Amino acid sequence: MKTKVTALLCVQFLALQNLGAWGFRGHTLANLAAVERIPQDGPVFLKPQKAYIGHLGIIPDTWRSVSEPFLRISEDANHSWYTEGFDFIPEPPRSRTEFILRVYDEYLRVSKSDPDRAKLLNIRYTGLEAYSIMEGYERMKAGMRLYRRVSDPDPHQSWNMAKLYAGISPVFQDAAQVKQMLLNDIAFYMGWTGHYAADAAMPLHDSIHHDGWSGDNPRGYTRDPHIHDRFESEYVDLIATSESDVLKYVPKDPRFLDDPWQATLQHSLDARNFVEDVYRVDLRGGFKNKEDREARELVYKRIGAGAAFLRDLAYTAWIESAKPVPPVKSIDDPENPDNPLYNPATGSAPAPPH
Repeated sequence: MKTKVTALLCVQFLALQNLGAWGFRGHTLANLAAVERIPQDGPVFLKPQKAYIGHLGIIPDTWRSVSEPFLRISEDANHSWYTEGFDFIPEPPRSRTEFILRVYDEYLRVSKSDPDRAKLLNIRYTGLEAYSIMEGYERMKAGMRLYRRVSDPDPHQSWNMAKLYAGISPVFQDAAQVKQMLLNDIAFYMGWTGHYAADAAMPLHDSIHHDGWSGDNPRGYTRDPHIHDRFESEYVDLIATSESDVLKYVPKDPRFLDDPWQATLQHSLDARNFVEDVYRVDLRGGFKNKEDREARELVYKRIGAGAAFLRDLAYTAWIESAKPVPPVKSIDDPENPDNPLYNPATGSAPAPPH
């Protein structure tokens, strides 16, 4: 029986490795480093959940198996943001649905005149990663707001979570239990979001050159799609990347993100600047040499960038969660057709500028 279980775990692990991204080690380390760098004025209550948050780094890749086809179709595009593939949208809208429709509109526009181009005009070849990051950030912020309310010292506060649950069922034993449940929620949201933040820090997740060089190739870079795994998984394991390696590239001081959406877009563009570095190192065989200094530093820097961005998102969510939810005027309701930004094709308005 033990042999059968071990064999099954090996098969599942290999399936994970074949899904791409930073692999088992890289994603786990990015999340661990992010938690380690939470500052004292941030959500330090998450630090005891470090192992759990680290474990969650790989989980979104398990949602991409052919065994779960509905989930895979929904999830696949969340792991990439091939920026050159949607250069006809210079300012991506603050709405996942609106972005999808704009990509489809472009597909319809060129489908007859340029059918080869049209084949690349879908979310498979543009990605939706930036929206996954923003939605994860907002889940963290919403969860942190509830966490603050369970700690509210005023027993008459209508939004005191412990009081509300106690009035529903004795299964909710006390405030400490409710607080732990909400903490677990936030840890899950952070770990989940961390996967996409780390993916976005990997240069090939932000470019049309994601699986081999695409188009004109004057420098003779490989067109082998295996370069993706060679850099982000195989080499990460070859050099036995550790948390201490990554932490050297995660600043101790957090950034408060004035506009998380713009910061998310910039995070991906910053990573794209390293695309040619990946191909250049690969061209000279750097990812086969565990002593290659430039190859090692490239791995550490990019995993560190993903960790730093996740930490900054969590820190910003914590600060923002303390602010009262502002009243919304009817005209600003995203579902109000009179909203100036309302799009009848989506049935809503995109998120307003920050």
